[in-house]
Amino acid sequence: MNNLRLSILLSLALIGNVACNKLKETPYIPYSSAEIRIGALLPLTGTGFSSGQAMQVSLDFARQDIIDYFATVGIKEKLVLDIVDTRTDTAEALKQLKIFYDAGIRMVIGPYSSAELAHIKSFADARGIMVVSPSSVAVSLAIPDDNIFRFVSSDVIQGKAMSKMLSEDKIRVIVPFIRDDLWGNDLVAATGTDFIKTGGLVQPSVKYEPGTTDFTVVLDELDTMVGSELTHHNPNEVAVYMLSFAEGTEIMAEAKRHPHLNNVYWYGGSAFAQNSSMMHDTNATLFAYTHGLPCPLFGLDDAASNKWQPLRNRIQTRLGRIPDVYAITAYDALWVVVRAYRAAGSNPPVDLLKKVFVNEADNYFGASGNTQLDSNGDRAVGNYDFWGVKTDSAGYGWKRVARYNSLHGVLTRLIE
Repeated sequence: MNNLRLSILLSLALIGNVACNKLKETPYIPYSSAEIRIGALLPLTGTGFSSGQAMQVSLDFARQDIIDYFATVGIKEKLVLDIVDTRTDTAEALKQLKIFYDAGIRMVIGPYSSAELAHIKSFADARGIMVVSPSSVAVSLAIPDDNIFRFVSSDVIQGKAMSKMLSEDKIRVIVPFIRDDLWGNDLVAATGTDFIKTGGLVQPSVKYEPGTTDFTVVLDELDTMVGSELTHHNPNEVAVYMLSFAEGTEIMAEAKRHPHLNNVYWYGGSAFAQNSSMMHDTNATLFAYTHGLPCPLFGLDDAASNKWQPLRNRIQTRLGRIPDVYAITAYDALWVVVRAYRAAGSNPPVDLLKKVFVNEADNYFGASGNTQLDSNGDRAVGNYDFWGVKTDSAGYGWKRVARYNSLHGVLTRLIE
């Protein structure tokens, strides 16, 4: 679905959330425009498809919920939401953003990956386009006063969460196996910095290019490096730290053919947690199940469970699987974007739009909880859930296995 144009009539009074919670309201600023236009850059295909398809469903629910909420107000104005497929590709993301710009769109939800976001950043900043990503986490994109906002916290917290789990598991050395892009390199640096402080050792990363389909050579290299570490440490002290997108499924399906890779535990990153591709490959599923592979992912706020639980169930019913957290943050992003656009007035300059958006985000409590932003425009507070492949009477599936509390630095193992 390369271009999905959704035109809907909304009543645009001050926007509260669908559960009608009482929030601090921004001043009402009337405006004469009959139309608000918002774009969405989603990875409906490519290695980010699992998250992208879930976000598409959640944005459609957000759209419908806004329609239902404003149907009672009686003020009719038009919201146009254009959803396009970036293919999880940096060039395609920029191409589609330029099309949005030419169409007059100045507020965009997405893109999914930090690499895509970094690639469009200069154009967005120069052209006065405000971008709100539900999922980008790269540390190097935590920049104040630009046009980029992110509804998840940066990978500084994910790095601390992973370091905590590694040290508690008594892992002494990790061999990173990473996607060679902005996200992969930023995250291994963040995790490594914290892990070294605990006394751990981080070996040089074995890297592969995005788009790689044959992992034979790099897995041979990884197997050799792990084998070298096993001459100095017992297998319970060595781990592979895999930072991948959906290609992680192919990697694990092939990894079982390598003796040293089969002999150590594996840990993963946020982009692979709950990835649906895993459940379609028996070899990969069994490898993940037998080798641990806990993957941290931005965690939903338990205080908002009365909102995210029914929303997640709705998405799951339509999607056919449990969505990852980015579907929930995308849902909230659309609500806050429309609030800001509505409150800022007709054709606002980007500086005013940004100021109003920050105010709206700071005073919104949605399905993902408190959306308050820090000085870099990123989510200010964030805990992390760890997901692993487990089995029960229904078969294999992703289960939540631990939670990291970023405020207290505490890792709690879970049995669900």
